Amino acid sequence: MGKTMDYQIRNYLEKDAEKIGSINFLSMLYYQFNRDFKPENIYCAVNSEGEIYAFGHVVPDQTWCRIEDSDNDPEFIHKINLELEINEHFAGAEACLDELLQQLLRKAQEMRDSHPHKNVVVSHNIDADDFEEMDFYLSKGFVVSRNHIIMKRDLTEPIPDAPLPENIRIKNWKMKTEAEEQQYLKAEGEGDGNGVSWSLNHLRWTKSGSEWDTFTAFEGDQVVGSCMTWGLGENRGATENIFVLPEWRRKGVAKAVITEALKFLKDKGKTEATLGVFGENEKAIPLYLSLGYKVIEVKIEMGLSI
Repeated sequence: MGKTMDYQIRNYLEKDAEKIGSINFLSMLYYQFNRDFKPENIYCAVNSEGEIYAFGHVVPDQTWCRIEDSDNDPEFIHKINLELEINEHFAGAEACLDELLQQLLRKAQEMRDSHPHKNVVVSHNIDADDFEEMDFYLSKGFVVSRNHIIMKRDLTEPIPDAPLPENIRIKNWKMKTEAEEQQYLKAEGEGDGNGVSWSLNHLRWTKSGSEWDTFTAFEGDQVVGSCMTWGLGENRGATENIFVLPEWRRKGVAKAVITEALKFLKDKGKTEATLGVFGENEKAIPLYLSLGYKVIEVKIEMGLSI
């Protein structure tokens, strides 16, 4: 490893934003604009000159929205998401990872200690072909818990129409008021089946993107399904956060909102659209395949019970 690295681990400061942005731009945006990411839950390994060797955070997963529910299934898993990032510009920066990970796990344990009777897991996603990172987390007691499949739809190919059930209309819903935002989150939780939805902070952070849109199906004033889109560079758009309320499933609502989103992205000049889906979602995957999506990547979710 060469000489011992000179560093200290401290909490994130606003002055770190630019340096973190040069390592991982998305993390910088999270730290600056998403209020779910609190400075006291973000740590940096820095040298005496303030250069960042590595950084990471713990943040409540969307499953955390149920942590206060008194009637929770005791087996329901509440996740705390953990990320670590190395600055590749510094040789040997990986020497910070052990200590940085332990600090993050201590912070996660503090979050967990406020809910002693809940089932809590620290979660981290890894590219399926990154065996070195996988070895690192396995050596720290993490286990493989599930797969995340990333799929892509070629927007240069034709996008067939998808008929809607009677009395259902789709609109590009901007959610301009907090009441509308809460209506969306409530419907998302009902569509999940486990009452899980994004936080209001995360929804607002996503909405703040310049290319954000959502295509939501309504029966009257009631949300019955939805698909979000946002930009992923010049040519790619995301089709994510897809849900349909249980009573409206198998009636073409999901296909219709996704089709509307795909056509919108194509009209905006995008040439491909991506989405993520859990590997065990046996109902959604055939639908996405039927709409022209193909698997392009697999991520492994690893978890550590605390």
